Amino acid sequence: MTQILLIAWREYKQYVFSRGFLIFLVMLPVSLVAFSAAMGLVERNKPTRVFVVYDVTGEYIDDIDQAIERRHLFYSLAAWDTYLSLSATPESLADGLIEYPFAPDAVNDARAEAFLAAGGFDAANAAAGPHLRPGVPAYEAPRQQFERIDAPLEAGTSLEEAEAILRPYLLDETRVEMPDGSTAPLFAAILIPADFGAGEDAAAAQYWSRNLTDNALESVVGDALDRAVKRQAVADFGLSQEALDKVDAVEAPLLSYRPDRAPDEAELGLEDRIETALPAALTYMLVVIIFGVGNLLLTNTIEERSNKIVEILLSSVTAGQLMTGKLIGIAAVGLTMPAMFLVGGLAGSATLATDENVLSLAIGSLFSSPLLLIYLFYFFCAYAIFAMIFLAIGAVSNSLQDAQSYMGPVMILVFAPMPFMVMVFQNPNGFVASVLTWIPVYTPYAVMMRAAADPPFWEIAGATLLMLVFAIFLMRIMGRIFRNAILQSSPPKAREVWRLARKEKP
Repeated sequence: MTQILLIAWREYKQYVFSRGFLIFLVMLPVSLVAFSAAMGLVERNKPTRVFVVYDVTGEYIDDIDQAIERRHLFYSLAAWDTYLSLSATPESLADGLIEYPFAPDAVNDARAEAFLAAGGFDAANAAAGPHLRPGVPAYEAPRQQFERIDAPLEAGTSLEEAEAILRPYLLDETRVEMPDGSTAPLFAAILIPADFGAGEDAAAAQYWSRNLTDNALESVVGDALDRAVKRQAVADFGLSQEALDKVDAVEAPLLSYRPDRAPDEAELGLEDRIETALPAALTYMLVVIIFGVGNLLLTNTIEERSNKIVEILLSSVTAGQLMTGKLIGIAAVGLTMPAMFLVGGLAGSATLATDENVLSLAIGSLFSSPLLLIYLFYFFCAYAIFAMIFLAIGAVSNSLQDAQSYMGPVMILVFAPMPFMVMVFQNPNGFVASVLTWIPVYTPYAVMMRAAADPPFWEIAGATLLMLVFAIFLMRIMGRIFRNAILQSSPPKAREVWRLARKEKP
């Protein structure tokens, strides 16, 4: 046992105390923060999309302008809520010192109107100023992403002529002139024919743009025209625009409940949503870590084999002890990574504004439910299955090139269930979930994904038992391959691997 622990400690120390591993532990959370900041920076610095509207009817330009302004206001409100959640002191948020509509809340038409009526972002900055953390700058609303300018067309131009005139602008062969005298590329053009409307025989509006990846403007214009057509339909029924606005502002209150709880505890909140999503997050973490530590085993075994280090090690320990020590040491490495992230999450949640932040709720759900124990159990099960496969591949390979012929099928085996995991998450007790649960190599992932959905106990117990039997069988087969091949000077051919798996090393 002492030799096994020494090998395990050697493997663990070799990776955990290496510069690369320590840099990885530091860089991963830093990179996540940097990525989030970069995404926010990219979003805030998107180029202004210049577009034109040529409306033959002359009725829909105001609707499009209002829709653009509404979208910008909603986006700015959401950004304000994020700013306030990160910049305000914990006491001010917890005690409700920042009042509605400036306090973080739902982003809807009612709040948007109240926000503007209360003075907009200037008044919001003034109201929140005394409650911000020291040194936090005032909030600046993001700039408008879309800007409409007058179309370079004369009145009475037909749609066909307008299309021909605007085509060079849309292809960036010619630039449009901005109100300040500068020029800019034309992002899109909206052409509305004279017979556009809601009837079955009405002509469709046309959205012209060469950019097919950014469809935000197209979506906003479509919503604006939908609203305008509905307004016309409402007017045909004898109702006013004010009546339509009031109807649009109505939102049906809808609360979600769980039938397996007492009536006074059945209402679902943010914590319940997080608890439902945790199994999916843990499942993907399980896949990433299993694949990562499996690669560590593979590369380490190949390196020791090609450099003849394994021969020195086997002069002091048996092949079985070396294999067991490697498995224990690399498993400890695999658990160190999530453990460090968990400790970091605990430290981070303790410094956030309130106990109701997402990170605190996620960690609370993790420790108040059996999810952590389930994760640890199925981590070791999945690790035992895939680590033995990687270890055997390393034993029959002298180089990474030799291992490539085996790694292709293993990669397919590891990641094959990923496209189906969304189906398992959405229907955790459905047919696909049950099938994946009964496939031993995928049982850990399927059970983890279904953990919060109360799957049938007999199914989980039966599939887990089958998985354990399969893991033991696989460990025996792969263990024989490792012990028989680890000292061979040349890697065995594929047809010889089965012979090694059947042969017991004396």
